[in-house]
Amino acid sequence: MRPGFVIPVAVVASLVLVQGTAWAGDGYGQTNYANAEASGGTLTVQAGHTYWTPPATSSWATPGKSDPPQGTPSPNQPYGCTYTAGGPSVTASLGVGGPQPGQWVFPVCAGPGVLNPMPPVWVTGAQPPAASVVQVNPVVVAQQAVKRLGFASPAIEMAPPDGSPQLVGVATWLWIAPGAWRTLTASATAGPVTTTATATPSEVVWDMGDGQSVTCDGPGTPYSPSAPNATTGCSYTWPGPGSFTVTATVYWSVTWTASGAPGGGNLGVQAGPPAQVPVTVTESQAINTPTGGSG
Repeated sequence: MRPGFVIPVAVVASLVLVQGTAWAGDGYGQTNYANAEASGGTLTVQAGHTYWTPPATSSWATPGKSDPPQGTPSPNQPYGCTYTAGGPSVTASLGVGGPQPGQWVFPVCAGPGVLNPMPPVWVTGAQPPAASVVQVNPVVVAQQAVKRLGFASPAIEMAPPDGSPQLVGVATWLWIAPGAWRTLTASATAGPVTTTATATPSEVVWDMGDGQSVTCDGPGTPYSPSAPNATTGCSYTWPGPGSFTVTATVYWSVTWTASGAPGGGNLGVQAGPPAQVPVTVTESQAINTPTGGSG
């Protein structure tokens, strides 16, 4: 039976109401009864259970060794014992077994002919429980930091403006607000571990709604009527008329660092929330007026 077992109260009561108590290291075998008490040692909390470690100089520590004693193992002598503390609820059920403060401890042992559950032992004078160090995965903490980066949908800008018709065969300028093109950082802490995530914008992908897309390495160049000869590296020329939904998505390169635990590195490229606008694309109609003349 593994540590952390639950012993029915009825079974425990039947074991401790007998005169005396057996224990793994009494030298008489686990079917004999000797001193029901032990003292000293430490209590440690692990995975929600409290375990007792006997003092190193105590005979109680002998059966706690993982290997059996030398020679032919006694069919009644267990080894490899761990000691699970019952806590206040067990004391309330079984009663006090010796000087206080103290508590009942249940041996769980290996070995030929071992009987589990073993009769409990009343332990006094043990050091208060020392909570075991919780192992925190820094990558998990880093993912929490990423969630705090605050990626926002970009504000879509176009020229002609998105509320005006776009023209077939004429380049439409595409850009997002330049202020959104900046590095973001956020931190998260769990136990002794603190991580910091850093996100740097790498590109904007424009889905034009007609089956085509445009990838821009930066936020794009805002159009200014005062600079009619300016050019842009982020634009799209519509091949035909129609009504479409344009979607812009910013992609971020995310890295992380850690303190309180080893870790750090690249979390890859992550997409921010997209933004969408409807557009209408029309063809420009030209009217040819013939010029007259006499022949």
